[in-house]
Amino acid sequence: MRDSIHPEAAPVRRSLFRKYFIALFAAVIVPVTASGISDAWFGYRDQRAMLSALLRVEATSAAGKMQSFLDDIRDQLGWMVQRTLTADTRGQRLDALRAMRQAPAIVSISLVDRAGVERLHVSRIDLNRVEGGLDRSGDPAVVGALSTGIWYGPVTYRDGSEPFMTMALWGPGERYGIVVVEINLKLIWVVISEIRVGRSGQAFVLDQTGRIIAHPDISKVLRGTDENTAEALLRLRDEIATAGGEATTARNAEDERVVTAMAPIPSVGWTVFVEQPQAEAFAPLYASLWRTGGLLLAAIVLAAALAYWLARRMTGPIRLLEEGTEKIGAGQFDHRIDIATGDELERLAVRFNQMAQELAISRDRSERIARLKRFLAPQVAELVEKSGDESV
Repeated sequence: MRDSIHPEAAPVRRSLFRKYFIALFAAVIVPVTASGISDAWFGYRDQRAMLSALLRVEATSAAGKMQSFLDDIRDQLGWMVQRTLTADTRGQRLDALRAMRQAPAIVSISLVDRAGVERLHVSRIDLNRVEGGLDRSGDPAVVGALSTGIWYGPVTYRDGSEPFMTMALWGPGERYGIVVVEINLKLIWVVISEIRVGRSGQAFVLDQTGRIIAHPDISKVLRGTDENTAEALLRLRDEIATAGGEATTARNAEDERVVTAMAPIPSVGWTVFVEQPQAEAFAPLYASLWRTGGLLLAAIVLAAALAYWLARRMTGPIRLLEEGTEKIGAGQFDHRIDIATGDELERLAVRFNQMAQELAISRDRSERIARLKRFLAPQVAELVEKSGDESV
């Protein structure tokens, strides 16, 4: 036995309300989200560029001060290396005293001839010597000056606290001697300690080997730099150089995320680093992102509410049409669909109402004919119905 087949409407996969809601929600939230993301991205770039410029300015300024400090000392010694070396060193001694008076960072000055024999030694802390005859031919300062004209030695620490460096210059000819000076580098520490970027940004100086030679925290200098830290700092220096000098995000010696820029001091091979903790550097950006996120969340809620309200307004008349047609289809021809939208949906509702009225009239006519047919022949019943006379 075959089952009776009742025609049924195909199942609705997605409601019209859902489609309208998604479309309206996307129309509102996509531009707002895109605007928020673009603002955040460009804000990050602007903050990064501004921070990079600030750090580079600080690093360049510090490097310039240190280079000027060394250049001033070199210029003060120029008088001595340009004076012909003779048996009488009184002129060089006066030049040495004048240089030490004009450059307080100079601790001692030694004059050595080309054979490596010390002819003069003037010091603030040691005994002065004239024609001491000390053999300094193997002194790295003397060897370096004879090779390159000017030589800068490594940074050393006297009494474990104050930094010193040796500089040596050689005059431009056979008749001139070699001047070897010991320099107190405390001024470099002063320059470094005065650099402050934000609340906790700081600067430090690195030598050619990756050793920290100046830092606001003296303990970091005195305890030295271990091999791993030195390698990491040298890699950081190379990364910044590869990036064209732009500030780079990395980890410092304390394993903290920082934004770092650098400036070289070419004459001595040092590098000035200026760093600021990443969290502090981008704090304004993070605050802006939180505000943007809050606004986006509010926009999402508002967009959802607006999309829901609009979708309800758009699908409400359609739902009334659906319910009305179901009732009319069920035989409730006296039901009227009440839609007042002033558009095509209202005109469609009027036509459905007219159709329901016509169906009601047709049903009443059929019922009258059926009643007449119980007493009259079918042809007579239809004739009577058409004439409107039911009394026959």
